[in-house]
Amino acid sequence: MIKSKVGFGFLIALLLLSPLVSAFGITAPYWETRPLVMLPGESIDFALTLQNMDGTEDIVLKAELVSGAEIATLTDEELEYSVPLGKKDIEVNLRAEIPEGALPGKEYTIRVSFKEISTTEEGMVQMVGGIGKSVPVIVKSEEVLPEEEETPIPKEEKGFPTAIVVLLLIIIVILWYVLLKKKK
Repeated sequence: MIKSKVGFGFLIALLLLSPLVSAFGITAPYWETRPLVMLPGESIDFALTLQNMDGTEDIVLKAELVSGAEIATLTDEELEYSVPLGKKDIEVNLRAEIPEGALPGKEYTIRVSFKEISTTEEGMVQMVGGIGKSVPVIVKSEEVLPEEEETPIPKEEKGFPTAIVVLLLIIIVILWYVLLKKKK
């Protein structure tokens, strides 16, 4: 009796946690092993790219600059981005500006957080997912700037596909329940 109550509680917990799984991704032209290299006083515009390739529905994401505000700004007027299912080219524009007096070797990190905005009816509470993307920035002097190389395919941060995770969790719960019944 106690085991079946625990099993039922576990099932309820899984169902409540399933909305936390997200299926959107972010790509960037810069990452840990390919940082943005800039000169003191330089300004560069670049974009992060949102995608929703593995999801089950359209999503709306809200962008927030969580670190690097001393050198970076989100330049889009609207910071809520609609990302339809199957799209992989929604740009989030940023500008990085290195102060004139920045010393060569100084390192910054620009981090943008994306939180999924609930699109349920008013009054309904829904837990939503979110991920972030970091862009490392290194200040160099003009004489040691590396030559620009061909841009490789950018790294991507992705959430887990919701449907796959939920399906796996349901299978695990069913198997656990069947094993529990066989023992009785």
